[in-house]
Amino acid sequence: MPGIVTIESSCFIARFHVDPDKRETFEAIFDALWKGAKAMLEDQCNLVFYGWDRDNRTFVTIESYKDEYALAALRESEMFQAVVRQLLEQCNAPMELQLLRGMATDGQVFDLYPAGPSAVHPAAGPINVVIS
Repeated sequence: MPGIVTIESSCFIARFHVDPDKRETFEAIFDALWKGAKAMLEDQCNLVFYGWDRDNRTFVTIESYKDEYALAALRESEMFQAVVRQLLEQCNAPMELQLLRGMATDGQVFDLYPAGPSAVHPAAGPINVVIS
């Protein structure tokens, strides 16, 4: 069984600024997404967390995948693009994606996903994904 400490993978923290009037729709879309992908998440992830912030306005996901290139392929899929676009349509500000590297990695993940507007995530009109 793998240990609980992850230092050789990247991790990201995504903050979705959900429009309060669209929260129910956002939650329904997100629940269908993670529940449908549960087996893959359990197989491919070091860790996964989904929840709300202190003010109950920002939905936060924290994920770390074992294989960065498998994650990149997932991000290119039509399903991922469609569902993320649907989630962003429920938001009133860009999604913030903070990218982190494991302390035993070389930081190549930052080359794959440079800071600024994401080139791998879809946008929903003016609502996009901004990587830091």
